[in-house]
Amino acid sequence: MKLFRNLSAVFVSGLNSVRVPAAVRTVADACSRACAPAGARSRSRARIPLAALMTTALLIPLALSAATPAVAQADQLPNPDWVALLSDYEKDYWQAPKSKQQGGKVLDATTMKLDEDITLDINHRAAEGADENGLTDQRKRALIDSDLYGEETMPDALGPVLGKYMSEGFKQGRLNRISDLFKFNVASTYQSKRAAMHPRPYLDRSVSTFDGTNDLAGLPATLDIKLSPSWLEHIPGYSNLQKNSSYPSGHTTAAYSWGIALAGILPELAPQILARASEAGNNRIVLGVHYPLDIMGGRIGASAQNGQYWHNEYSSAIVPAARQLRDYLTERCKADGHGSTLAECIADLKANGSGGYSNDFLDPVATEPVKDQASAVRVYTARMTYTFPQVKSEAGAEFKAPRGAADVLRLAYPQLHADQREAILKATALDSGYPLWKSSDGWQRINWAKALSARVTLDENGDVAKVETADKVALDGPTVVNAQYADKGGHPASDAAAGENSAAAAGPDLTTMHTAQRSAVIAVGIALAVAVIAGVAVTVVRRRRA
Repeated sequence: MKLFRNLSAVFVSGLNSVRVPAAVRTVADACSRACAPAGARSRSRARIPLAALMTTALLIPLALSAATPAVAQADQLPNPDWVALLSDYEKDYWQAPKSKQQGGKVLDATTMKLDEDITLDINHRAAEGADENGLTDQRKRALIDSDLYGEETMPDALGPVLGKYMSEGFKQGRLNRISDLFKFNVASTYQSKRAAMHPRPYLDRSVSTFDGTNDLAGLPATLDIKLSPSWLEHIPGYSNLQKNSSYPSGHTTAAYSWGIALAGILPELAPQILARASEAGNNRIVLGVHYPLDIMGGRIGASAQNGQYWHNEYSSAIVPAARQLRDYLTERCKADGHGSTLAECIADLKANGSGGYSNDFLDPVATEPVKDQASAVRVYTARMTYTFPQVKSEAGAEFKAPRGAADVLRLAYPQLHADQREAILKATALDSGYPLWKSSDGWQRINWAKALSARVTLDENGDVAKVETADKVALDGPTVVNAQYADKGGHPASDAAAGENSAAAAGPDLTTMHTAQRSAVIAVGIALAVAVIAGVAVTVVRRRRA
């Protein structure tokens, strides 16, 4: 009997690790209690429910094995080689100091001069119209982002109402999984900074880390950077930053790490979320502590980090975090009368348009205000290249999605398989030939703002025939036209080839599960119900006979 009770406990515990309807779990819990000994319950009354439970338990593995498509256990992607991914900088633009006597050296004065000019323009524009304390709205935003705190920076991306909900959720401890995601899904920039050793824009750039003299190829040793004062508890940190560690930007890496992950979890608002992440990166230029190439390098590192994290931790961290945030926002929306689903709430609040994230900070790169999804995509895309010219001889190189990249699109397009999601990345990718693309293994070219929220059309073979992005057509989020063809051809096999280990979806109910999963869970529920009813019926009969 003790063995049976232990098995029943394992069975119920197993249900807790699988997303099943509440009704099914309730029945399972009731059945478990029926099996447990109690002072008022005789052994004869416990036996039949126990037998029913054990019979049902035997059905569970069969049902769930049918529920999950046959895919390989995910392999674990290793940490990306950050230095190698970002090495175009040291190969093409800047040679790091090699000794105490020998400083660094500018290799491409034209590109580095443009890097400086864009820095000055963005920095100066942000200082225009400062108040008596030397502050502007843009500087205040930049100072908040300098705190390097995801719970402080990212809620703005959801708009005023959903952003308020998210901030309150963090403070109440109800979004701990998102907090954990923000903590762990950030790449380290230490080795990359040590490899480059490039001076920051607000310092004397002629002095190298080892007190040697940098060869600036005629570029000025000092730039006319407008330093920002502190605001409340938010400080720019000029005196605390390492002087020769501009490339890549660690703050930018963190902001894009948060933004890409959050956009993958809330793809309905992906363009705005990613525009906000790009703003946080750009704010490092606003404060005068980084150059555009530093920001671009941070985006590359964050992209590769997300690819690894989504691949390795999809089931263990991404899906639980997505469920927590989406369920929490839905609950808050219902309570305030904004709709019974998250989609209804976003529509009611106009969170992907006039009621969402916005800003009117303009500069030579962001030439229009962010006010809706279309403008968010355009501003994000502009910050992918920061107006650096394309090397025409390098244009047109074939794009191949790096491993892990398609995993970031799993929640946005749950109907699609790995190779179909890779086709979306390819269709929306930046062309080759812009700075830092060659060493980045494809990460520099991925346009997350376009890829995570598009209308994707499949042909009858399940191939991606068309990808329409939010800067071209009005969208309420990512959609798939002709989704009934997704399983045609060899597309399902690409999931196993990619090493994906779970078909779990992050939606709040059964409608988000794959067809096989829905059927299996329903079958489990029916089996449990039948088992309990049978047990109760037999118990009643025995009581009457007694």
